[in-house]
Amino acid sequence: MATPRVFVSSTYYDLKHVRNDVSDFIKSLGYTPVMHDKGGVAYTQTDTLENSCYSELATCDIVVCIIGNHFGTQSSSSNFSITMEEVRTAIKNKKKIYIFIARDVYIENRTYIQNKGGEFKPAYADDIKIHQFIAELCETVKNNPIETFETTADIIASLRSQFAGLFQNFLARDASLTESKTAYDLQETTEEFKGLLTDFQDTTERMLGAFEGTILTTNNTIHYLRTLLRIECFYFTVEDYIALEEFLQCIGFEGDLAGQDEKYYLFKRAHGDMVEFLTLNTALFDAENEWKLKRLTPTKVKELVEWKLEESESNDEPVD
Repeated sequence: MATPRVFVSSTYYDLKHVRNDVSDFIKSLGYTPVMHDKGGVAYTQTDTLENSCYSELATCDIVVCIIGNHFGTQSSSSNFSITMEEVRTAIKNKKKIYIFIARDVYIENRTYIQNKGGEFKPAYADDIKIHQFIAELCETVKNNPIETFETTADIIASLRSQFAGLFQNFLARDASLTESKTAYDLQETTEEFKGLLTDFQDTTERMLGAFEGTILTTNNTIHYLRTLLRIECFYFTVEDYIALEEFLQCIGFEGDLAGQDEKYYLFKRAHGDMVEFLTLNTALFDAENEWKLKRLTPTKVKELVEWKLEESESNDEPVD
């Protein structure tokens, strides 16, 4: 019986124990882990070891990429590492990809993005190219999850949930196909679906037309906050300051820390040794209309919103 083949991509020496634990987890599910250090890659005499890895990856069903703070071995075809090129190959071949980035490196990457174009010396990553690659992933990877991890248990817990979701989705689709017992039934179902889709599109257009110009349309402040806080994977709408404050608290920020007479609202969120600060100028809200969000240009919003990441004052200087 054929089993799913899962390619595990990461630097080797620094993540050796992580790779072993993930491999054991994959085996426990009855899947086949494919790893170059476990003999899972078929090498040939006519191609390089690096290209053999890329070729083997193209035959796998799932790719698990683990990015730590070490660059690893540079690829012969680019300035990135072999691990990074493996991810690029997976994206090119439209594989199901699960990407895990060490939490400290991921948080530091936000500071890198804020200072892109200037001088930036990473404290956690051993090579600036790691941050360049993560920034590229965040811009190009849209349909595959990117998660952070502190321990191997974080990776395994996420994969267990994701694989279970894939299986449940397969069962749902299989059951749906089973209901159409003949080609005629399937065609009839397809025509009914097309009709429902047309009705849904018409209803949606009428609804959006009715609400055009209200808070349900895109608000530049919300759009900028989604980008700034790296939560572009889902949408949210808020109408006023109270709703926005409640949302920020739900994702881990402490409530407004500014004084009553200040002209801004201050929120902070802790990430291990780092603290994230978000400052919102009161000019974003309409004080005469129940503190609802104003309709502002993107340029004006950027002037009124400030984000920064700092080391916690209670921690000592990092040791090399």
